[in-house]
Amino acid sequence: MDPIFFQTCINGFILGSLYLLVALGLTLIFSIMGVINFAHGEIFMLGGFATFFLREYYGVNFFFSLALAMGILAAFGVLIERMIFRPLRGEALNLLVISLGLSIVLQNLALIFWGPEEQSYLMGFQGVVHVFGMVLSKERLVSFAISAVLVVALYLFIGRTKTGKALQAVAQDSEAAALQGININQINALTFGIGCALAAAAGSTMGPIFLVSPFMGMMPVVKAFIIIMLGGLGSVVGAVAGGLILGIAESFGATYLGATFQNMIGFILLMSLLIFKPLGLFGYHE
Repeated sequence: MDPIFFQTCINGFILGSLYLLVALGLTLIFSIMGVINFAHGEIFMLGGFATFFLREYYGVNFFFSLALAMGILAAFGVLIERMIFRPLRGEALNLLVISLGLSIVLQNLALIFWGPEEQSYLMGFQGVVHVFGMVLSKERLVSFAISAVLVVALYLFIGRTKTGKALQAVAQDSEAAALQGININQINALTFGIGCALAAAAGSTMGPIFLVSPFMGMMPVVKAFIIIMLGGLGSVVGAVAGGLILGIAESFGATYLGATFQNMIGFILLMSLLIFKPLGLFGYHE
């Protein structure tokens, strides 16, 4: 067995799982609300900064900091859904423009309050683990475990709970769901809150690995859009598949072709796939 090959695979799974949390939040919001939220990268960034301040200034345990960051950004997501996105429901172009505006506002506020410098904090899991000749960072393994737990929790919530089934009903036909007594406003607010919580979790777990700055959300949200298009717009299963595919492809590209090619590979994959399957791996015609 070639340890470099298997280590590259593991690194790809870990990287893909981190991208996946951002993509899942985006695809959940789109599939239920029909909103492409360009401010999602800034929610990711705020999650990273929330955990940074809780860890560095208050000494809060990492897992508690993660939970607090998710809760804070979930509440923020509910607030902006009610104040900004809800009044414009059904106006696709206006929603797109306002999400872009929100992205710029949040990024510039972060620059004003925290400056452009990159910040770092520790999870509390330093060192590496040696397995079958592979060298694995403890921080990356913990990040992968957190991502896996959140993905499974989301899957069980959507598939096994009454509220999750209400989310599915609204995603399929919001008018029919409303006729069955489902409160669309509550479902949309919950959806936005969950999506923002997932982005915050991604920012919290990626912060110790890639550092925290006002610009940290730019590339992950681009990767998230690639993942969504690879898997199929609005498909949660597709987002999972797309995240793992992109992570593994980038990992192999960085290992065998060099870091310069890493950010190109996602776009090459996307263009190649959409030529033959325009709706993505799990996309479908309505």
